[in-house]
Amino acid sequence: MRTYAVNPKYQSLADEILAIPERFAREGRVLTQGRNVIKVMEVGGMRLNVKSYKRPLLINRFVYAYLRPTKAERSYRYATRLLQCGIGTPEPVAYIVYRNWWGVTESYYISLQVDCDCEFRALKVDRPADLRQILVAFTRFTYRLHENGMYFIDHSPGNTLIKRVGNGYDFYLVDLNRMKFKSVSPECGLRNFYRLDADDDMIDVIAAEYARLRGGDAKAMAESLKRWTHDHNARVAARRAKKAKRKK
Repeated sequence: MRTYAVNPKYQSLADEILAIPERFAREGRVLTQGRNVIKVMEVGGMRLNVKSYKRPLLINRFVYAYLRPTKAERSYRYATRLLQCGIGTPEPVAYIVYRNWWGVTESYYISLQVDCDCEFRALKVDRPADLRQILVAFTRFTYRLHENGMYFIDHSPGNTLIKRVGNGYDFYLVDLNRMKFKSVSPECGLRNFYRLDADDDMIDVIAAEYARLRGGDAKAMAESLKRWTHDHNARVAARRAKKAKRKK
């Protein structure tokens, strides 16, 4: 059994879009291949970003089939909601989910491919000349997200695409399946930055701008965000070390 939704804007291409799962294994350029597979595919003259999710564990197959929307469906819904609020994300094109009696077997989220200058993760390594301006603009972008009652749980270095446009910047959130919709307090909003793996000087810029926007104390916010960031990075490093040790 197949369930799906196609963006009304692309309804004229629905047959070609819905045929993507049949073509996925043999066509397209691989961007990411791991737990999930992401490819760029040409459909109807458009360059599409197609994410194929790994088949869930047995219990989750049932949950996603009967109790909770799949990651693909949530990504489509959340992207639509973000764009309605003027928050950048690649335009959603469709989601496609296959089920059998046991639950979900395959799922795909399809969006327009966005060619960007970099991901947020590159800022820490490349240290571009306009780093400060990017961080200020990114903080304002995240503030708009929070002002619209949205909290992006996976606000991590690989999930924001950055594109220079004229004298400014466009930001696009990706990997959207984990979001909360709620009132975001200043402290809660500040915590939303701790997974970004930013250096301390980058945190100073982010905290100062967020404090200005939320009416907080820049020094106190910077100290808190550094502590949360360092603690998170230490936990990540410990998990990686433990995983590496098990492999030996």
